[in-house]
Amino acid sequence: MQLISAADRAYIENKYHRSDEPFDPHRRFNYHGYEYDPSTGLEDEQMYNGLEKLYEETKGIDHALAKAKAFAFVLDNARIDQSPHDYFFGFYNWARPLDKTFISKWDKEIFSSMPEVERIMSLYRKSGTAELWLDTDHAVPYWVDILSLGFPGLLARSESYRKAAKELTPKQDAFYQAIRIEYEAILRLLDRLSDFVRAHPSEKSDLILESLQSIRNGPPQNSFEALLVIYTYHVCSESVDQFQVRSLGNGLDRSLYSFWKKDLETGLFTRDEIKSFLAYLILQYAAIGNYWGQPFYLCGTDYDEKTDISELTLDILEVYDSLELYNPKIQVKIDYNTNPKIVYRVLDMIRKGHNSFVFCCIPGITKSLMSCYGVTDEEARNCDISGCNEMHIRGKEACMISALPNAAKAINYVFNDGMDTVLGERLGLSTGDVSKFSTFDEFYEAFIKQFKFILDTILDTARKYEKYVAEINPSVMLSATIESSLKKGVDGYGFGVKYPTSSMLLCSFATAVDSILAVKELVFEKKLTTLSELKKALDANWEGYESLRQKALNAKKKYGNADPDADCYAAAIFRWFSTYVTGQENSRHSVYKVGVPSTLHFISQGKLTEATPDGRKMGEECSKNVAPVIGMERKGVTAMLRSALSTQPWLFSEAYVLDVMLHPSAVSGSDGLEAMKALVDTYMKNDGISIQFNVFSPEMLLDAQENPAKYKNLQVRVSGWNVLWNDLSREEQDAYIKRASSLI
Repeated sequence: MQLISAADRAYIENKYHRSDEPFDPHRRFNYHGYEYDPSTGLEDEQMYNGLEKLYEETKGIDHALAKAKAFAFVLDNARIDQSPHDYFFGFYNWARPLDKTFISKWDKEIFSSMPEVERIMSLYRKSGTAELWLDTDHAVPYWVDILSLGFPGLLARSESYRKAAKELTPKQDAFYQAIRIEYEAILRLLDRLSDFVRAHPSEKSDLILESLQSIRNGPPQNSFEALLVIYTYHVCSESVDQFQVRSLGNGLDRSLYSFWKKDLETGLFTRDEIKSFLAYLILQYAAIGNYWGQPFYLCGTDYDEKTDISELTLDILEVYDSLELYNPKIQVKIDYNTNPKIVYRVLDMIRKGHNSFVFCCIPGITKSLMSCYGVTDEEARNCDISGCNEMHIRGKEACMISALPNAAKAINYVFNDGMDTVLGERLGLSTGDVSKFSTFDEFYEAFIKQFKFILDTILDTARKYEKYVAEINPSVMLSATIESSLKKGVDGYGFGVKYPTSSMLLCSFATAVDSILAVKELVFEKKLTTLSELKKALDANWEGYESLRQKALNAKKKYGNADPDADCYAAAIFRWFSTYVTGQENSRHSVYKVGVPSTLHFISQGKLTEATPDGRKMGEECSKNVAPVIGMERKGVTAMLRSALSTQPWLFSEAYVLDVMLHPSAVSGSDGLEAMKALVDTYMKNDGISIQFNVFSPEMLLDAQENPAKYKNLQVRVSGWNVLWNDLSREEQDAYIKRASSLI
């Protein structure tokens, strides 16, 4: 069976693109496809002017209520469409319209009252020391209730809690009003879409109309309606309510399983028909094409840990493989009892170039979450995987990523007595003239002091702004899915959940480790240079010191090679960072967690990080995630795995991900597949958390660089998402070629 026709696929792939502007994957939901029927909604300028007028009219009222009115205005007035080439509707908008007209203004209003906070955030960003932000981009709603209650059921539940409250504060009243306004607007949108479909009949319209009317009046009743609810929630939340939906279902396969099973048993849909619906849904997110990718996860366990849903999981993988996409990205939650067919299927897809997967290991996840902030075994095992590979308690946690500190900058501050040479300002501590340090212990102690000062500054600053998250961007749609939030009458991302956590993501870990090891080896053990001479080399960006730089690059002790001394310091720095930050109180009545995904900061911070003692020049990228510095994994993947596991991944309760690059020759044939499976099994058995792969040869990448037309579909796993090789800069491509060359 053909899952989707060529004409339908062509339409969907252009659904969010305007023909008169280049595609930019960093902009989400910014494209309109062909111009929708003008009679269905406002022009861009009319929409903008209407929202600006509404902003003025709602000044002084609760932000949740003001946002809800704006949300309803957009849903009532945006152009809509239902193409005969698609099962999912078109919604015309322009780059999150509430951001420019409401949310960014509230953000500016609140931060302008904290000039010192703004100053530190700006200095740390411009110097590459840390990125501090108010993050609401890792939200996962409670899909269990969304799919069991539907939009009208969520509205009715919220209203029942409002009516049951004996006395409401003005803020609680505004909270319930906001939910009612937004969910009534969603129901009106479904009515509008039904009217449009009725007026524009097509081959698909009978099913679409019946399904729209069904989910308008109650919860979804079958597989297609469940997918339509997921899509509708996502469109309204991500493009209008401005809360990214960082998973499609609490496990897409588990969320769909009861519908899928019932449809097959009753004969409502065949297995192939459901695969077709899945293909149409998945293509929506490929068409949106945002750079970070749209995540969803598979597998995991039910609360009873017994239900086997493998056949549906394999169907989803089959659909995804047949579409040959690099987005969405898929996390696969695995445990010792995960059906090996699924693991082998994913590994086979990866080695054939389909890299959009990360394995998330439940044993390590459970140990990590239970050790961090007192969650139960059940909560930990059934956590959601959000965004790239973050771990959040399902329906009970709203985690903000507050900052991404750059460990390599602490090295620079040691060499410059706390001065930041990028900005010419003192951003660190005065730990003394580095040339006067007579022992390695003095140097290492100064590094810890500098890093601690950075972290203390971040924590103090973040606590001052993160408590305003619900004022800057109230989570109205999300809060309606969280029953604890409804019981309290409090915003879910504010204080309405059981665990309103914050997190800090460590960047440039291996660069910092290798730099410390280089100082130890070159200065204090082999005495090949002095701290004074090394500082001169770093100040000169290694110009005129190439011989010394080569000694640094070729130092014996590098993280990633199972060297006992290197692994000792790597583990020590990880443990110190984790134990220092984890459990500290945030300003939302909860605690801080830590993670180690570097997103794109290994590149952006690298451009602002001075030369480092490991031989890296200023501007070159720093290390990413838990991976070694590029080209430094000299003893193979097994040694690299041992080094990573020595850092005790379970200490990182927000996210921990290891990047593994393999040569195609190492994974070919049945032996190669077994070798990949053995790597994953070993990682899981030793409390590893997340692991992802690239399978490249340097020859292939060099050819792809010189002949891009031959490699239009070549995928690269970047940090926690996939991109096409041809979309990487030459500099980024060179980095992957260097890493692939180190495998030989």
